[in-house]
Amino acid sequence: MGLTMYMGSLDVEFVRQVEQADNFQQALDLLADATQRLGFTQALYGYIPTIPRKRDGTWYPLKLNVRNFPSGWVAGWEPFTEIDPYYRACFSGTGLIEWSDVQRSEQITPVQRRAFEYLGDFGLSCGITVPVHLPFGRFAVMSAIADRSCRNWHAVRNEARDPLFWMMHAFTKVIFDRGFESQIDVANPVSLTNREQECMRWAACGKTSTEIGIIIGRSPETVRLHIKNSIAKLNAHNRAQAVANAVELGLI
Repeated sequence: MGLTMYMGSLDVEFVRQVEQADNFQQALDLLADATQRLGFTQALYGYIPTIPRKRDGTWYPLKLNVRNFPSGWVAGWEPFTEIDPYYRACFSGTGLIEWSDVQRSEQITPVQRRAFEYLGDFGLSCGITVPVHLPFGRFAVMSAIADRSCRNWHAVRNEARDPLFWMMHAFTKVIFDRGFESQIDVANPVSLTNREQECMRWAACGKTSTEIGIIIGRSPETVRLHIKNSIAKLNAHNRAQAVANAVELGLI
C-alpha cells in the first residue's frame, strides 16, 4: 500500500504542501502544523549526515530543529545532545518510540534520567519519536510532543501512531527529493572548503602532495596547507586519520 493511499486525503494535502515548500524551514513549519492537527503541541526534526556512532564508540550529538518549544529550553540541553535517551532508543529498532516506554527502561543511565527531568521541567514529557535510518548510515528523526496543555494524551497517542509513522517517512522522502537536507541545522558540522575537499579526495586515492599539486595546478606547499587545515578541522592526528574521518562524515 502506498503512502498516499494509506494516509488519506488530508495527509495527501500535507505531502503536496511540503513538495511546494521553498526550503527546509518552510517544510518544518508544515510538519509542525500537521502534528498539531493530530493533537500535539510541539514538534522537532533532527538529522545526522553520517553514521551516528563514531568508531571510538561515542555518538555524534543530535541537533534538534524545533517548533513551538518553550522559551529558554535550549540553554541547558547541550549536555544531553549526545546521550539523549530518545535519540539512543532509535537504534534499538526501526518502529515508533513512545517516550513513556523509554522512561521506564531499566537501561537508562542517571544522566539520561536527568535529561527526562530537564524536559519535564518544561512540560515536555509525553511524546512519540519516529526514526528513519537512511542509506550510508545517515539518520533522521521526528518527535511529536504533547505538553501539559494536552488533556487527552492517551487518545492523541493512540490515534496518531500510524499517521505519524507515514508522515515522517513521506516528509523525509520529500526533503531529500528536493535537496533540502543540506539546509538542516546539524550539531557541530565540519565544513571543508572546496579546495580542501579536493585535496582530501586525492589524498584518499593515495596521491602525494606533489602529485595533487600537479593535478589541481597548485604548488605542493599550497596542497600541504590545505591538508594541514583539513587535519585540524577533522580533529585528526595525521593525513590518514583525516581521510578516514572525512569519509565517515560524508565529506569526500
